[in-house]
Amino acid sequence: MLNRRLTAQNTYLTEMLKQAGLDAEARDVAERIQTVLTDEIHHRMKNMLTMVTAIVRQSMRASASLSEAEAAISVRLLAMSKAHDLLLKADWKSAGLLDVVHGATEQHDTTEGRFVIAGSALQINSAAILPLTLALNELCTNAIKYGALAKAGGKVTISWLANEERLTLRWVECGGPVVIAPARNSFGTRLIEQALPRQLGGTGHMIFPPAGVEFELVIPLDRLLPLPVHAAPKENTIHA
Repeated sequence: MLNRRLTAQNTYLTEMLKQAGLDAEARDVAERIQTVLTDEIHHRMKNMLTMVTAIVRQSMRASASLSEAEAAISVRLLAMSKAHDLLLKADWKSAGLLDVVHGATEQHDTTEGRFVIAGSALQINSAAILPLTLALNELCTNAIKYGALAKAGGKVTISWLANEERLTLRWVECGGPVVIAPARNSFGTRLIEQALPRQLGGTGHMIFPPAGVEFELVIPLDRLLPLPVHAAPKENTIHA
């Protein structure tokens, strides 16, 4: 009887100790996951605030009046907001390039047929979504003010083609007013041609033929495709 009782107590204690060990291990894993999540949130918030600061500072510097600066800042922050909506829907991993292009242009697509979008299906990593969205938003804003979207019947064609090494995305306007090349590069132009392509490890080039503005963005595929599970995206900071 005593032996059975001791055996039962020993079994009970063994199970209790095992459970305590499992609980401790589970708590340790949970704490490590929480630390990783906290660090990731801090990293993304720091990047976002750096980008917002640059947008506000450069928009204020480049604008002729406070109201003009306010309008420019509002449009750019709205574009950032839409990009983050897409990031959340994509679970911060990857999204279709077609979805990114539609998301960046839909608010400007006020008349059927104004945008012609063509390109193969391609998943892009989360780090590429925001710079691409901001670049397309700047192009849309310029087209509304001075280009094809400033005139009824004007159109924009956005197309892309990928090979084994790089993606080439083209923006071509037609049917708008006669284009005159600007005398100086604005903050928006520097964003489109320099700062945002640089974030993607690529190059941007804009030309101003009379028939309509054209822009070409070339991005290495290894900077665009979804990252490996354990790879961290590069910093996204605007310097323009």
